[in-house]
Amino acid sequence: MASSSSSKPKTEILRLAGADFLPKHKGPELRPLILEDDDPPQEKERVLPSSDYINLRVKARQILDSLNHADIQQLFVDKTLLQFCKSEYPNVLCVKLSQLLLDSQNSPEIKSKCSILLHFLLDSPRRSTSVWSSTSYIIRTELKIAILEILKQDNPKQICKQMWKTASQIFSCVVIEKQGGWQGMLSLFCESLNSGPLYVQDCALMFFLDLPTCLREELSQSVEDLRLNLLNKFNSSNGERKVYALAALVNLVQHMSSDYYSMFHDLLMPMIKGVSDFLDNDVEEDNAQRSLKKLAELVGAEPRFFDSYLDQVFDAMITISENDKLGEETRYLSVEMMYVFDDISIKRVDKRILGRLCSELARMISLIPDGSRNYLLGETFMFRISMVRSNEIPMPFLLGEIPKDMPSSEWRKRYAAVQIIGVIAKGCAKAMSDNLTKVKKVVLIATLDPSPTVRVAAIRTVKSMSLDLSPYTLDPCADVLITSLYLALADGDNPLKQAAAASAMRSLCERCSSCILEPRLQTIVSKLLELIQSPNPEVQAESLMTLATVARLSKDLFCKCYDLVITSLKKLLAESTSISEQDNAVELHLDKAVECIWTVARAVGKDIFKKDATEVVAILVNVRWYLGEDDHSLKITLLRAWKKLLKCLGSCFYPYVKDIMPDLLRSARLGSNSATERVILTEKLKACKLLLRLTRQFKGKFFPWIDQVSDIVVPLVKFHDKDTRKIAFSVMPKLLHSAKLSIENKQAHDPTNSSYLHKLVPRIVPSLLEVLDEETDSEMCAKILKSLTKCIKIAGGFLNEKKIQQTTNAIEKVLKATSRKHFSQEENVSKLEKEIIKQVVTYFRVLIKIYKENSGTLVNKFLECIKAMMEDDVTAKEKEIALLTFNEVYLKCKEAFIR
Repeated sequence: MASSSSSKPKTEILRLAGADFLPKHKGPELRPLILEDDDPPQEKERVLPSSDYINLRVKARQILDSLNHADIQQLFVDKTLLQFCKSEYPNVLCVKLSQLLLDSQNSPEIKSKCSILLHFLLDSPRRSTSVWSSTSYIIRTELKIAILEILKQDNPKQICKQMWKTASQIFSCVVIEKQGGWQGMLSLFCESLNSGPLYVQDCALMFFLDLPTCLREELSQSVEDLRLNLLNKFNSSNGERKVYALAALVNLVQHMSSDYYSMFHDLLMPMIKGVSDFLDNDVEEDNAQRSLKKLAELVGAEPRFFDSYLDQVFDAMITISENDKLGEETRYLSVEMMYVFDDISIKRVDKRILGRLCSELARMISLIPDGSRNYLLGETFMFRISMVRSNEIPMPFLLGEIPKDMPSSEWRKRYAAVQIIGVIAKGCAKAMSDNLTKVKKVVLIATLDPSPTVRVAAIRTVKSMSLDLSPYTLDPCADVLITSLYLALADGDNPLKQAAAASAMRSLCERCSSCILEPRLQTIVSKLLELIQSPNPEVQAESLMTLATVARLSKDLFCKCYDLVITSLKKLLAESTSISEQDNAVELHLDKAVECIWTVARAVGKDIFKKDATEVVAILVNVRWYLGEDDHSLKITLLRAWKKLLKCLGSCFYPYVKDIMPDLLRSARLGSNSATERVILTEKLKACKLLLRLTRQFKGKFFPWIDQVSDIVVPLVKFHDKDTRKIAFSVMPKLLHSAKLSIENKQAHDPTNSSYLHKLVPRIVPSLLEVLDEETDSEMCAKILKSLTKCIKIAGGFLNEKKIQQTTNAIEKVLKATSRKHFSQEENVSKLEKEIIKQVVTYFRVLIKIYKENSGTLVNKFLECIKAMMEDDVTAKEKEIALLTFNEVYLKCKEAFIR
């Protein structure tokens, strides 16, 4: 077949290849394989000059159209010509190369170069850049037939490997993308797996590694033969072949369903033993690593396959991890394979085996630094075992093994010992509580360890224990733990330890009872006040956060420390703002200092704090003055501080409103409708919330800022952020109420004719009506209605007949939309829809009460709306809402209906 192809006329497949991919040529003569162009490529599309392009095209046509296969060698010599053929005639080139490979008369050298080039053109067939992705069905069929025939030939090893690799990629593409299958390919693979030269069998093994997992049905017909063939390969003396066979066996298990597990079970232990056999030979450790990775893949995909041999598998893996003659990578991979098992499997492993595993994990934890692969796997796996097997395994290990390591001269072992306590504290909380005296002793010894790394680990362990153990459990050992932390805080030569100790102290204080904290309060606070002067920003930040926590938890007890603390904090803030150039470190402790100062104020209360309030507010205002435009995080902290101080001081906060208002308004204006960055949006939202709090707190006294605030919040009813819109809706009636009270209290400019309120109502009410008319969110509609009702109630008789009509029309639309697509599609009226109806009823009730002379018009308008919602063409849901609304309005406004 192959030899005769060179003497035949041009084949139809080549003609089709040319017709599909080459420009067409006009004329009565017969078309050659490489066709002329109707429209030569435009100059701007050419990389080469026109004459060079034409010369290359002529040469390419001569080679690809030639019956002399030796001409193809020109492509391998002339790089420019080769590139031209690959880019201009890739389809024809593929067909030509496949024919050259089929021709037995061609030399191995030419065929080898052809196989490399063909693989390059067809590589990654699922990508759009591959020639395969743009070929027609006929050409794909011809290429598949040709490649199958090439694989059947007795080709040299290099050509064989190249073509099997090409076939593997195309076969996967054909199967996955359902491109019509590849008849005969799977059969050839099965035959080649156990026949012909060994390198062909190896290629077939490699082919199996890329088989798509959707071939279960096709493989099931020959699964037993496959199993035996692969097992035979697995017993080979060639290490690489054994790795390929093991990988193929793993793939075979993954291809088949669990119904076939029993057929494969006798393969599992030979596979495990195969890994051990590799490790008996120093030069084959790489093969062992590759095998471990493949087995871990099988564990992840089919953990139930190992159920009958769990103990044996874990025992073998732990034996590998314990062998210190092996490379660290190999030992790591053996532990990683065990880690891949799910919790169900780990629950079933013998506890003595897991005890050995815990010892190995302790070794891995000792391989610091903390971020290393070994450390992280050891710590994570130890924690997982403590969660899955709880008190059964890690705690006996802890009490039996760790005390032995504490006197060790190797500091890494001492480090691992104390670190493990923190790791398993959560999973073994009950057992740790029962043995707390022993654990406490280990931790205390570790806090005094000569190694600073061990001491820091001990502090972190105290923090873990304080988070994971109950307050009842912690109280008996609080003396020892607090003592150890106090020693750590006093360790001025180790900032890292001081920061960790401050953090742990914070956690411990949050968990211990107040009776434990009280006798030690002065000592702890004194030490923390020393640390907030530290030049180390992390120590300073942690100390400030801990001081705030101590203040919050000790409450009234903190009054004894108040004067000393507030003096230090005021000094710290004043010094921070005097620094000419702010950096990240300064901003960090400024942020924590501001948070600490308002926490202290809340803890001691208004009566004690008010004597320092003026100075504190002045310092905080000064802090704000030093901030840049982009310091949004610290501005947010200041907004929180104003909120907390307002809550602490109540009405006594009013003298400071004028000082904070300029910056508060700036934050509320941020970004207008384009505020998209989360931090900016957060600052804006918090500023708006604070404005709402101020209007609630000071009511009529807020009058001086009504105009400025209304200018900001009125446009916000259409703001893109839902939470900001809600605040805007809530602020509006508060502003009207403030204006009304100020008029009543003679604070407005023209209280006699209430002109200010006349001016304010037309700014606020129409904005609510407009947004109500456009809103499609049912929850927001309820909020708007509630706000609108309050505004109408406050405005009283200020609305003219046109405005009344406008508000009524808007309510009609909301009522109708409530039953239609904008709201729930449930058959029954939802809770939220009932809330909207409630707000509609309240609104009409207020209108009728205020505008008694127009009540008839309002009732008639309402009845028209209800009638429209009861027509035959409306939904049952709409009718239900209409009846429910009518009933509620009638009950609340019966007199108006009677009139």
